[in-house]
Amino acid sequence: MTADCDVLIAGAGPAGAALACALAHLPLRVLLVDAAPLPDPKAADRRALALGLGSQRILQGLDVWSTLAEQATPIRRVEVTEKGWPGVTRLAASELGQPALGWVLGDIALQRALLARLEDSSVRRAAVAVTALADGGEALAVTACKADGVAYQVTTRLLVAADGSDSAVCRLAGLRRHQRELPHSVLLGRLHTDRAHSGVAHERFAAEGPMALLPGAHPLDYTVVWTLPHERAQDLITLPAAHLIPLLQSAFGWRAGRFVALTESRCVRLREAWLTGTTGDRLVAIGSAANTLHPIAAQGFNLGLRDVAELATGLAAAAAVGADPGSADLVRAYQQGRQADWRGVRQATRWLPCLFENPAPPLAAVRGLGLASLDVLAPLKRRLMVRAMGVTAPQSRLQRGYTS
Repeated sequence: MTADCDVLIAGAGPAGAALACALAHLPLRVLLVDAAPLPDPKAADRRALALGLGSQRILQGLDVWSTLAEQATPIRRVEVTEKGWPGVTRLAASELGQPALGWVLGDIALQRALLARLEDSSVRRAAVAVTALADGGEALAVTACKADGVAYQVTTRLLVAADGSDSAVCRLAGLRRHQRELPHSVLLGRLHTDRAHSGVAHERFAAEGPMALLPGAHPLDYTVVWTLPHERAQDLITLPAAHLIPLLQSAFGWRAGRFVALTESRCVRLREAWLTGTTGDRLVAIGSAANTLHPIAAQGFNLGLRDVAELATGLAAAAAVGADPGSADLVRAYQQGRQADWRGVRQATRWLPCLFENPAPPLAAVRGLGLASLDVLAPLKRRLMVRAMGVTAPQSRLQRGYTS
């Protein structure tokens, strides 16, 4: 079967769009499809993404960081504390000689920048959804439908599932998926305070659940992410802001100043999902299509960008020698190359909430001592900082900041 394209990317969200940008300079026929409408230029961001230094380098390699830099808020310091105990761990970018530990950026702003980068490229785009797959030997036969139901047939040598945590492509391919509903939800909102954040992010472990404050574009604003038992979160989200703000203040304390206003609040049920194998015949999965994580460490999108870097590096090597981009060897190499990172991040996002959810005083005292000790143990803290920035794994060309 003669393929209509070399790589078909299903899903034009940040992960799929980033991969399309990474492949745009290669001698490959790339098609990016998504039935969802393009983000409106005036649309508000749906969520805040915390990007590590490794992710920033990847975006720099994709030639989009210059566009995003003015919209991204740098995280210059992180403070990890537990309410009611004196221990604190402070992680500062200056200790590593870096301008920031990471950046906070809106998901829609990122998606718009990536899609704009593709406008003058050879990457083709189509407003369709993948609805059926069939094995064609040397290519996959893909059925894609427009919103009006009109169906098209296209063949591709490699299909990339980048269509999110409820990936239709993975279901159509019959990939086995582990999924479990967590007994928690996250309460999200934009929090206005009376004290400038100065680029400080907070991870605060409280009795009801961990709370993260990510510095916002306005110097007095944070994005609040509060993990709570599901029933409690459902009760709180129904409260007016005037009643919810004192509860937030009581749970967090006063380290970030007085909480003045809360807007754009909403509640999202948490779940965890991952594929037992993120590859099939001429198929790979990236981003949340491969792994849906607990948000406590804000690692989901960073993990997805490392998927992009790994896959793009393999495809660049294949294109350089004219090899099949959907070969079993390439698909297997991608799967094996990502396993350790996927497994490590999944484990960390599981045990971290469990570590802090037990309020027993002896355990809480040990946690407080550990936080205080870590703040003065320079080598261990440095290792933690480097891992949090997402620069510990061997770096691909994208992670080193260039694409050619």
